[in-house]
Amino acid sequence: MDDLQREKRVGLSLWYLKDVLLKRRLLGRKSRVPGFGLGALLFATLSKVIVERLGREKGEEIIKEAVQRFGRERGRRIAKKVALGGKPLSLKNWLIYTDIDAENFPVKPYLDNGDLVAPVRECSFNTTAKAWGLEEFSSIYCKYADHAILEGYNPDVKLILEDRHVTGRDHCLFRYVMKEDNK
Repeated sequence: MDDLQREKRVGLSLWYLKDVLLKRRLLGRKSRVPGFGLGALLFATLSKVIVERLGREKGEEIIKEAVQRFGRERGRRIAKKVALGGKPLSLKNWLIYTDIDAENFPVKPYLDNGDLVAPVRECSFNTTAKAWGLEEFSSIYCKYADHAILEGYNPDVKLILEDRHVTGRDHCLFRYVMKEDNK
């Protein structure tokens, strides 16, 4: 009797489920969607429905408004955490107090003329949506979110974003500009 037949005939028991955790460990992370990835799938699926119902222009206009509202609120919440710690709203403190886990997009940043430059090749948001064929819709988030987050946090932080969806490269390039001479 296979597992499905057993479950239908006998039901579940703790004894029967005892090896679930072990088998999950053996499978490792390859069978799971990274944390930010599930958000990407939800976002991209909602965006696809909105665009299909309202058309590209009207649909993206509504999605853009929602993403920007969400981003600014995230930025304000990060700013509040920084301020509660008695710290200035610097880029350094944004990096320390940010609300997203860096595991979602491992990066090796570098400095260029006083700017922080972060090439993001692996991004669980993009990778997961792409695997489901929803990259076109997840890219709407990428287009508006990061600028809005920084606007909510501190509008003095300038972000120059070279988005993979626009450039066609295999990565996004984030350039954070704080030095007045570079703005």
